[in-house]
Amino acid sequence: MKERKHLVAGYVKNALLWKNRNPEEMIAYNRFYFEEQLADQDNMELVDVYVDVTGHKETYKRPEMVRLLKDVTKGKVNMIYSRTSGYIAANVNELCMLMAFLFEQDEMVDLYTEDTDYQFDTINNPDNQIEELRRMAFNYCILYRTQYEEWKAKLVEQMALLP
Repeated sequence: MKERKHLVAGYVKNALLWKNRNPEEMIAYNRFYFEEQLADQDNMELVDVYVDVTGHKETYKRPEMVRLLKDVTKGKVNMIYSRTSGYIAANVNELCMLMAFLFEQDEMVDLYTEDTDYQFDTINNPDNQIEELRRMAFNYCILYRTQYEEWKAKLVEQMALLP
């Protein structure tokens, strides 16, 4: 069986204290980092690097995360790689809603982070992460269905504003 080709999005969320840094330098630095990490991975291709500099916790208020998710919906990305799970989502609410959105996509979107204690690795799927993340996200969003639908509508609205 042929191994799945991962179209990787490198994602970074920096705090506002980075706002005065040169955006091109931040992107170049992070691109170099992700390229180095993926250099020996024949089944992985770095599609783009998405760097948010924001204090927003809400996914739909982070421009580069919105762009990344639009690329996911277009099939350009099927793996999100981030150094820490804290970059992916700021809290449980955002994590569950983001996971539910990702699991609603036609193609599985894998997650990988480098966290020591709270690592996402849906490729190797330790401890049945895929199944557990799906269960957690859907159960949470069932409880907060209205909030999830409002969150998703805001995300889709922001994605529609992008070219």
